[in-house]
Amino acid sequence: MSAFALGVTALAAAVLVDTAPAYAATEQLRLDFDATPTGQVEPGPWTSGCFADVATLGDSGCIAVSAPGAISRATRPSGGGASPALAFPASGSAVVQVPDAANLNPGSQDFTISALVKVTTGQVTSGANLIQKGVFADPAQWKLQLDNGKPGCRIAGAGPDGAASLLITADTSIADQGWKFVQCKRRGDVLSLIVGSETVKTATGATMTITSTAKVNIGAKGPGLSNNDQFRGELDNALISIG
Repeated sequence: MSAFALGVTALAAAVLVDTAPAYAATEQLRLDFDATPTGQVEPGPWTSGCFADVATLGDSGCIAVSAPGAISRATRPSGGGASPALAFPASGSAVVQVPDAANLNPGSQDFTISALVKVTTGQVTSGANLIQKGVFADPAQWKLQLDNGKPGCRIAGAGPDGAASLLITADTSIADQGWKFVQCKRRGDVLSLIVGSETVKTATGATMTITSTAKVNIGAKGPGLSNNDQFRGELDNALISIG
């Protein structure tokens, strides 16, 4: 391969990790966390305030905490500069919550969930939820997680033969690897997990209807819950697209 072709390939991979997927007509939620949460000042810590949804104007994700939890400003490399991101707490609980809405339920359609995340070995826990709608005990759920530093994806809903669920998990941890693009997507009966620019796991059995009345929680199951699966690292560009 020529030096030019190698350069193009490297650039494409860098763009994918930094910003993928590109804005699309099917985006239902994108929280880029670029702006200061409403009513707050930089760089935090913040225990309240809301971030605008740049995919669906008028929607927002609002901070909810249980002491001593708080969210504060982080940054990540982006092009030749830096992009604002969020740092989740080392103790206590803190989440960004988006109210339930019909457009956040994929039903039987294809869908994608993704985020950019960064975690150190010291921040790794046995349960860390990145983005989810519904919890394990609910009849329907979609979730992107980082248990033991390993990205994973779980879906649950009504399958052709009754209640159904599917979980796929990466084999290796992303701790101490800097910022990583993590994505879960369903295409037909196939569920795929992407880390960086690589598809690391796929599984069949994804045909099910996923409809939940739960809020979307980013960073944990919710504020102040026991066994909260709190994420302790940094996160940016929380995205949900359907179709």
